[in-house]
Amino acid sequence: MTPDIPEKRKLRDSVLFKMIVTGLLILALAIPLMMVRGLIYERQHRRDTVVSEVAGTWGREQTLGGPVLTVPYLVHSKDEKGKVTTWTQLAHFLPETLTVDGRLHPELRRRGIFEVAVYRADLHASGTFQKPSFAEWGIPPQDILWDKAWLSIGVPDMRGIRRNVRLLWGGRMLQLAPGGGVSGLWNTGLRVPISGLAQAPEKQAYPFAFDLALRGSQELQFLPFAKQNVVRLRSSWPDPSFSGGFLPDRREVSQSGFEATWTVPYFGRSYPQQWLETERERLVPEAAVQESAFGVELYLPVDVYQKTERSVKYGLLFLILTFLAFFLFEVFSPVSLHPMHYLLVGSALCLFYVLLLSISEHIPFGASYAIASAGIIVLIAGYSFAILRGARRALAMSGMLVILYSYLYVLLQAEDYALLLGSLGLFVILALVMFLTRRVDWYSPRMGRSTAP
Repeated sequence: MTPDIPEKRKLRDSVLFKMIVTGLLILALAIPLMMVRGLIYERQHRRDTVVSEVAGTWGREQTLGGPVLTVPYLVHSKDEKGKVTTWTQLAHFLPETLTVDGRLHPELRRRGIFEVAVYRADLHASGTFQKPSFAEWGIPPQDILWDKAWLSIGVPDMRGIRRNVRLLWGGRMLQLAPGGGVSGLWNTGLRVPISGLAQAPEKQAYPFAFDLALRGSQELQFLPFAKQNVVRLRSSWPDPSFSGGFLPDRREVSQSGFEATWTVPYFGRSYPQQWLETERERLVPEAAVQESAFGVELYLPVDVYQKTERSVKYGLLFLILTFLAFFLFEVFSPVSLHPMHYLLVGSALCLFYVLLLSISEHIPFGASYAIASAGIIVLIAGYSFAILRGARRALAMSGMLVILYSYLYVLLQAEDYALLLGSLGLFVILALVMFLTRRVDWYSPRMGRSTAP
């Protein structure tokens, strides 16, 4: 058995063997990194579930649509036997002008460790309708059922309406009631019958106004249904995210809140001012209506799951660089490391992401990152002091980890420049490794026998 011992030691100290084993360990440690990503998705799904539960009791994302004026009319058809069949069809008309002035009162609701942004909106809407014209469709005046017309306002989550809604129409006060669904536009909303259209002259203007006290969560949007739409919103929320098909023409954002104004003409959308119900799928597709919506989202600026998931993407790079540092210590010094040493250090590097995820759910991300990285650096530095047999080597290893984790934090904060900083960082790292190993004899059969500068 004794003659085999030198052969085993020769294999153990072989540069090629060590590189193969290290590569296999890196591939093996990629499995726990994928498990960490799965854990992040699981926690993120749990957060989304909590958001959905809170929104289900308070009020979901709201998209205010309308108002839309609907007028029924009669359609006659005669078959081959001369029998006349009559049925009712619908024509929909949009307003000439629409102005919405609103104020959002945001709140943060907690359930467990998760936060949900909700709001109370006090909205005042006003505008004008013009008496509908059926001339372009050639519908006889006697077939128009003016006395059965109604006005609809779309509200996706009716549970968010906090009090009765009354409509001022042509100087009269009307009470809106649930049941304002419009096919292809929205399923739920408010509705009120409109009378007096038959006696009105052609192109008669009808001013309208209503106040809406609405509750919702995360996002409030509007549909640009008028020829000229003006929406003004004010809120104390300091981190708005303006979203949808149109951005505000004017906005002011500060730590005390935001003010934003949208001015949207009907040229920016793809559907007309009036259509028949039979033409809806062709002229007013649901996708086109949803794409024209615009508004504001109450953005929570720190999404710990997104940042943690981004940090895991660099996990494999951290493993390679750290293992490379240990490998170079073996090349340039008489230190000999066992694969178990690499495995334990790699496990500590993977544990960093679990620590970061769990701590950041309770305290701000920056502090969580500092605590998690400091704990892992101290752990690996202490372990390196023992296995590398020297304080200088352990100090060099800990210094490299400090630089790596600091560099990763900068990448996580600089989203717009992450690709540029990442590519430059990789270039510098590769150049440094090439410089340090420029005189290494890779054909040397034993570790620690290379000629270093």
